[in-house]
Amino acid sequence: SSQYAAENSCRARYGPGTTWMTSLDVDEYLIPTGTQWKNVRHWLEHVTDNEESTKILSFFQTRALPDIDTMTPYDGEPTSACKVDGGVGAKSGTIMNSTCLMKDPQKTFMETYNCEPTTHPKPQAWAWRAKKQIYRPDFVLNHFVHYSVVTRQILDKPQEPSPRFVERAPFERRVNELTEGFLLHTKTTGPEMTSKWREKCIPIGNDITKNSSCKVGIASPTTVLGDEANATMPRGDNTEHSDTFESNCYRHSRIISEWIPKLEVALQSQSKP
Repeated sequence: SSQYAAENSCRARYGPGTTWMTSLDVDEYLIPTGTQWKNVRHWLEHVTDNEESTKILSFFQTRALPDIDTMTPYDGEPTSACKVDGGVGAKSGTIMNSTCLMKDPQKTFMETYNCEPTTHPKPQAWAWRAKKQIYRPDFVLNHFVHYSVVTRQILDKPQEPSPRFVERAPFERRVNELTEGFLLHTKTTGPEMTSKWREKCIPIGNDITKNSSCKVGIASPTTVLGDEANATMPRGDNTEHSDTFESNCYRHSRIISEWIPKLEVALQSQSKP
């Protein structure tokens, strides 16, 4: 595919000039965690200096939900899934009366999707399937989206058994989401995916035990990632809908206190003439 060719062309051209390399989509953010790291570069410098055998750093991935407290009623053209009329949706300006919801255009994707569907660490059983990696290009000789396909280890010791989709230890390790960093995947949830959200999101006190098909994020009012012992947040702490629906996602405190403000400042500087 073109993605395969582009990624490996990048590795071949620029790999010799860098210690670490990664390929991320524009809707993916690497968020440093804990109190030790100023940014991802700071953490990588530590790994470089202290983990000579580590060649691949894998971030497990889950798709974040759009936080309902950052969304607005759908105001686009009416569709079969998203009705817009005089009493419903954007015309009334009421979230609870809206068939579909949409991202607030005044908010960043980082703020909108700061609602992880699981607590950290992410589930070992399935979150590895769409992992993203930071790797040493002098060790990984061929990389494809989620996996290190050909490594120096395979060439040097071809007779040794190799696990599927993962390089053997100590060459590859999982990034610790609690103390090092995690990947926030802000893939767009379109308005049509939120259709009939009030029917799909589970009301508080409902005895429904089946998995919910709710695609709208209802942030936990008590559990905050990165700051589980202190649920008081400096911004983004409006959880009005958590009184109505069961929570299904978790905000990260460092995104709220540090990275959303930094991103907004950077965007504002870019918009100046």
